[in-house]
Amino acid sequence: MHARQPWLTLFLASGLLAAAATSACAADASFTLKYGVLAGLTGDPAPSGQGWNASAKLGIDYIAATLEKMKLTGLKVELTDSQDSQGTPQQGVEAAQKLVQIDGVNVIIGDFYSSVTSAAATSVAIPNGIIMFTGGTNPSLTKLNTGSTTFLWQPVAADDEQGRALAQIIAGALGAKAKVNVAARNDAYGSSLAAVFKEQWTKGGGTIPAYVLYNPQQPTLDTEAQQLVDGAPDGWLFIDFCQTFEKLAQPLARTGKWDMAKSFGTDTLNDCRSRGSKNYPGMRATQANASSGASFPAFKALFTKDAKQGIAFQPFTAEAFDSTFVVFLAALAAKSSEPAKIAEHVVDVTNDPGTPYTFEKLEDAIKAVMAGQKIHFVGATGPLNFSPNGRVNALAYDIWQHMPDGTASVVKTITLN
Repeated sequence: MHARQPWLTLFLASGLLAAAATSACAADASFTLKYGVLAGLTGDPAPSGQGWNASAKLGIDYIAATLEKMKLTGLKVELTDSQDSQGTPQQGVEAAQKLVQIDGVNVIIGDFYSSVTSAAATSVAIPNGIIMFTGGTNPSLTKLNTGSTTFLWQPVAADDEQGRALAQIIAGALGAKAKVNVAARNDAYGSSLAAVFKEQWTKGGGTIPAYVLYNPQQPTLDTEAQQLVDGAPDGWLFIDFCQTFEKLAQPLARTGKWDMAKSFGTDTLNDCRSRGSKNYPGMRATQANASSGASFPAFKALFTKDAKQGIAFQPFTAEAFDSTFVVFLAALAAKSSEPAKIAEHVVDVTNDPGTPYTFEKLEDAIKAVMAGQKIHFVGATGPLNFSPNGRVNALAYDIWQHMPDGTASVVKTITLN
C-alpha cells in the first residue's frame, strides 16, 4: 500500500470541509416558497396571460427539479395558484386577495398590466407584506414602495425609458423635427407613456399636431381616426394593446390617409399576431430587449418543449420566468421565505460584483449561495441589475417590424442614448 501524499490528504480534507460547510448551510436554509401568478387568463389578455403563466410555471418547475436532483429536501418551491385578473383592476384585486388570504403565497408573479398591478399592490400585496414582480411598465409603480422595504419589483424597463427610446427611434426614421400624431388609450399605461414621449419629442424639436387619448371600450373610434390623419403628419405613434388597437386601425385604414410604414407602436404592439390579433405591414414597435441574456435561447427551447400545447411563445414572458429564479435565490440568501427578508437580497443576487450564473447553471448558483459566495443571476432577459427602488436598468431596445406575410421580427437593436 502506498503512503498517502501530504497534498492528497490536504485536498481530501478541504473537500470534506467544503462538503460539510455546504451541508451546514443547507441545514440552515429550510423553507417552502409559495408562488402565485396574477395575469389575464381569459378574454382579450388571454394570449399573453397564458404565456406569462406558463413561463412562471416553467421556472418554478425547473427550480423544484434542481432541488430534488441535489437532494435538498429542506428547500421546497411550489406554484400554489394562478389567478385570473381578466386585465381589470377590480378583478385583479379580488384575485390577489385570493392568492394572499386563502392560498398564503409569499410572492406574486404579475400582473403585466400596470393598472392591475397598481390596484393589487396598493390594496393587497404591500399592506400584507407580500413581494410582487410585475410585468407592468408604468414608471409610477415602484413609487408605491413608500416604506423601508421594497415589495414591488419591476423586471422590465419602465415607460419613462421606453418614451425616450421611442423618441430616439422615431427621430432616426423620420427626423427630429418631424410632425408625429399620437394616439393612446386613456388609462394608466397609455396616458403615462404618451406624456413621457410628448416631453421627449418636443424637447428634441419635434411637434405633435394631434394628441388623442381615447377610451378603447367605446363602440367606434371613427372620430379619433379622422383627427389622427388630418394635417398630413409625417408619422404616427400608437399606444394600445393589440386587440383594442384593431378597433382604431380599421377606421384609420378607411380614411385612405394612414401609412402603416410611417407608424410606430409601443411594446404591446410589437407582434400582434402572436397575441391573437393581426399585424400591420411596415409598422414598427419597440420593446426593451427581453432576450439579451445568453440563456434566452435555452428558455425559448424549454418553453417550446414543456409549455402546454397551444400556448404561443412570447419573448416578454421571459420576465416572469426570470422573476421566479430571482425570488428563489434571494430567499436562499436570506435563508427564509419571509417576503421582507427576501426583498433585502434581490439587489445582492442580481448585481456585480459576483460570479455570473444563468438558470442553466442553477445548481452551481445554489451551491455558491449556500457557501456564502456572491453571485450575479443573469436572466434570459439580460443582466437585470436591480436597483434598491425595485427597477431594472435596461439600456437596449429592440425595434420590431410587422412584415408583409403577417409575421413580425426584430430588425434592429439600439442602445438608449
